[in-house]
This record gives sequence, structure tokens and C-alpha cells, in this order.
Amino acid sequence: MDVNKIRVSIGSAAKLGLTSNIKIADSPTTCYLMTYVEGKCAANCGFCPQARESESSIDRLSRVTWPVYSFSKFLTKIKYMMPSKRFKRICIQTLNYPENFKDLCEIISELKKETSIPISIAIPPMNTDRIRELRLLGVERVGIALDAASKQVFEKIKGELVNGPYSWKTHYEALLKATKIFRDGAVSTHIIVGLGNSQKEIMELIFKLKEHHITPALFAFTPIKGTNLEDLNSPDLLNFRKVQLGRYLLVNENKSLKDITFNNKEAIIGFNISKADLLNIVDDSIAFMTTGCPNCNRPYYTSKPSGPIYNYPRKLTKSEKDQIYDQLKSFTKI
Repeated sequence: MDVNKIRVSIGSAAKLGLTSNIKIADSPTTCYLMTYVEGKCAANCGFCPQARESESSIDRLSRVTWPVYSFSKFLTKIKYMMPSKRFKRICIQTLNYPENFKDLCEIISELKKETSIPISIAIPPMNTDRIRELRLLGVERVGIALDAASKQVFEKIKGELVNGPYSWKTHYEALLKATKIFRDGAVSTHIIVGLGNSQKEIMELIFKLKEHHITPALFAFTPIKGTNLEDLNSPDLLNFRKVQLGRYLLVNENKSLKDITFNNKEAIIGFNISKADLLNIVDDSIAFMTTGCPNCNRPYYTSKPSGPIYNYPRKLTKSEKDQIYDQLKSFTKI
């Protein structure tokens, strides 16, 4: 990393006043940063513009652009933000390259000098000593993205079958080790719906993660031109809604896998809740908003502002609630 440079997501940059090139419909509640390095990430994840073999623009992650700024200028902007506009969290996306740990430590140390905003990090698997050091530096939460919900899909998307440096075993074990260092619920992972896993596989993984006090965050696959998976479609919206509801029931309502019914194709066909229960869940909005760290809303990270919106960055409107209730009511008990 050039220690004088940092990538900032375009929405965060606009809120900071680093750019005036875009208007923000829904303001980010977290400031999203990405380590800066010349060239691409050493990993080769099939969905990622930063992947080693990706032909996408180097300033993208998912469908969001991440312009490069002076790190010192960024620090000044975040230090002097008006309290009413201040971010509620900072999240540092960490690319895979030889100096990533050193750079991450430096970024965190400088941030801690200028702000008391809680810091989350999204990292490749690191050894226990490094994760412990990051915790001691003041990191509040850590995320290590599985992305896939099974070993088979993981290896095909970001592991040995695409000449990637990752393995399912290493990722999963890194998550478990992190739970020994961070408090319950402060370790998280991402699951991308639409990579080829069945809904049953996703629900089974979410249930297992919950047992280990690991927070699962859901995202919809987004095809990005120039990536290996550019021709794969985004998931059907109804199927994503069913997975969102299933996640909410397992994580927030302490339901079990027995409360979700699957068909022989491992698709969800029913939930052990009443229509009144569903109405209350939809009215609350949380099940259909961005999941993961507290105060992370990632506006339009995987959805175009024009829709369809997979993860809402805010509370739902009445018409959005009505639409989701109508989509899901046939999957509840009479």
C-alpha cells in the first residue's frame, strides 16, 4: 500500500464531501474504506472486480466505485464531520496482497487517533496472532467472507478450481478462531445468494453459524462485467425474500431448521409461522434490510436504485411492506 492513499466507496466519499459528483438517495450509515494497492487482489473470486484475473475496472467492488483519495485528506474530513452527520461505523475492506496486514494496522492506528467511531474489518483469513493484534489495536468487529454456503460451491467460485489461494477449510476455521478473540456476535461472514447453493444449504449454514455465535450477512449475487461470473443472473427476488425470512427466523427468532420446509429440490416451500407473525416481521422491516454489523446499510451495493432492491438500506415504505407480505404469505401456515 501507498500509505498516503485509501479507496473510499463513492457514497461514503459523497457524504464526507470528498466528491460532489453524485447525489445520495439513501445515505450510508457506515463509512466504507478499501486498502489501496497497485494492481489487483491476489485472490481470484469469480464474482469480484478486484480478482486477479478480472477484466473489470480496478476501482470497483461489487457494483460500487471506490475512488482513490489522499489518506491524510480523508482523515481530516472524517475528524471534522458535523456530529449530526457522523458515520456510525467504519468498515475497512482488505484486499489480499503481501503487505495487507501491515497496511491494515497502520490505517486502524491512524483512525483511532482521529475518531472514536467503531471500526469493523473485512479480511482474508489471517492467523490467530494477527487477529488478536487487530483486536488490541481497537477493532470492534471482524468479518471473513465465505460467500458460498458449501465447500463444493466455494472451491468452484473462489478456491482451487479457479486457482484461488483460498480453501473452505481455512476460511471456516479462521471464523471459528476469531470467535475465541472477539465477543459473541462480533465475528461475521457473508453469504451470497445466487452462486449455486440450494436454499436448504444456505439455511443449514446459517443455523450452524448461529450456533457458533457468528453473524451471517446475506447479499444477492450481482453480475459485474469483466468478472468470471459476468453471465450469471442475479437471484429471483422471491427466492431471495424467502432466504431473508429464513435467516431472520433462525438468527433473530431462534427458530430451528424444523421450522422451515423444503421440497425435494431443496427449495423453501413453507415456514412454521402464521400470517400474523409474517405481518409483524414485515412491518418491522429488519428481516429485509442489510444484515451484518450494526449500522451497516450498504446502499445499492447489490441493487440498482431503480430496483429490484434486495437489501433495503432503510426502513420499508408501506407499499414495499405490502408487496413483500403478498410475496410471502402463501409460504406461512393457515
